[in-house]
Amino acid sequence: MTAEKQNTGIPGLEIRFTLPSDANYMLLWLNDPKILRGFPIQTEAEIRETVNFWVGFYRYHSSLTAVYQGEVAGVATLILNPYVKVSHHALISIIVGERFRSKGLGTALINNLIHLAKTRFKLEVLYLEVYESNPAIHLYERFGFTEVGRQRHFYKDAIGYLAKITMEKNI
Repeated sequence: MTAEKQNTGIPGLEIRFTLPSDANYMLLWLNDPKILRGFPIQTEAEIRETVNFWVGFYRYHSSLTAVYQGEVAGVATLILNPYVKVSHHALISIIVGERFRSKGLGTALINNLIHLAKTRFKLEVLYLEVYESNPAIHLYERFGFTEVGRQRHFYKDAIGYLAKITMEKNI
């Protein structure tokens, strides 16, 4: 991404760098039980802390926001490593509001995040953590992410246990 905003080819969709005010949308999405099940957080304090951590990467221009028809619809972040020996890779996090799913927004965010990772940060490897039964696993596989680890019974909620799957992609 060379400009502060980028058009995507999807009518009504614009990708821009994340702003601190985008946190309000993320808080709203993570308070939806269907979305929250995809994350290992539960309490309001944990949700707030997680959102503040993700959005905090706005200062490095390593977080992107999808704006669809004028409304914030999703956020994807490169969680950069501060140590030289591991600065060649980053963890990615992505969240798309429930009503904005299946419109290509997640695909656009990941495409732009990969471009940003390569061109601005010269990263070599991206990895992510996702929980079994998350439908986004298929999206990540389409991008060439492959499973490199699995922790069974990683988290437990009222419904049961979920495994955490670690996936990575060389870029």
